[in-house]
Amino acid sequence: MRYGMCTDIATATRDRVEYELVRRIKEAGFDFVEFPLMMIETLSDEDFEVLLKELKRLDLACDCSCNYFPGRIKVTGPTVNKAEIDAYLDKAMGRAQRMGVKKIVFGSNNSRNIPEGESLEQGYDEICKVIEDSIVPYCQKYGITIVMEPLRKQSCNIILTVKDGEYIVNRINKPEIQLLADLMHMQYNEESPEDLRDVYPMLHHVHICEMDRMLPEEGFSEFLQKALKILKELGYDETISFESKGGTSPDSLKKALTQLKQQFCS
Repeated sequence: MRYGMCTDIATATRDRVEYELVRRIKEAGFDFVEFPLMMIETLSDEDFEVLLKELKRLDLACDCSCNYFPGRIKVTGPTVNKAEIDAYLDKAMGRAQRMGVKKIVFGSNNSRNIPEGESLEQGYDEICKVIEDSIVPYCQKYGITIVMEPLRKQSCNIILTVKDGEYIVNRINKPEIQLLADLMHMQYNEESPEDLRDVYPMLHHVHICEMDRMLPEEGFSEFLQKALKILKELGYDETISFESKGGTSPDSLKKALTQLKQQFCS
């Protein structure tokens, strides 16, 4: 098992790297840090080289990256632009490869939300076309897997449940496209933790936090306990990341990581 911490919710600094947080993640004992890809893409060449040097100095890996597309790049609707998508993916995924990223999370609600007046079927067709025409080729070029992230119904209108994610993975039917389960989104959507059993063969990454993006420091809610128990029973041994706020104290990250490890090791 590889344990990570996402930076996107834990900091208000969304347009640059917060190095103090990165150092806290390393000191807490995480195996990897999970940066937003859309932030990595916007760094200047100089700032990106600084990031690579700091990660090397800290000996901190970047197994995964989140926030695949920025909202300005659409994968549904009338403004989808293949040339724009390809240019973004080539730069962003090229940088991800240099960082050692093996998996990128395709959530990106502002990019994939279907516009008013468009059918759900059309939205799925458009997303699958972008995946087939652009995403899979760049995955193959850079040796990276995409994990589809179902999102809560409060923030997105397509690919909401893990079963929806399963549909996309099966429809594309390429090894480069797999599935993520975000346990908070599952809880908001009132999905059953038992659904994890059905999608387990394609499950390659997990995001975890409590409702309202709270970092679990003093034990897990009933929903998370059930979900983690099922993952342990199934023998899940891939990557798992906290995508949460940073906690209430300097020891918060370490406390959360310690109790998460106990769920799989006990």
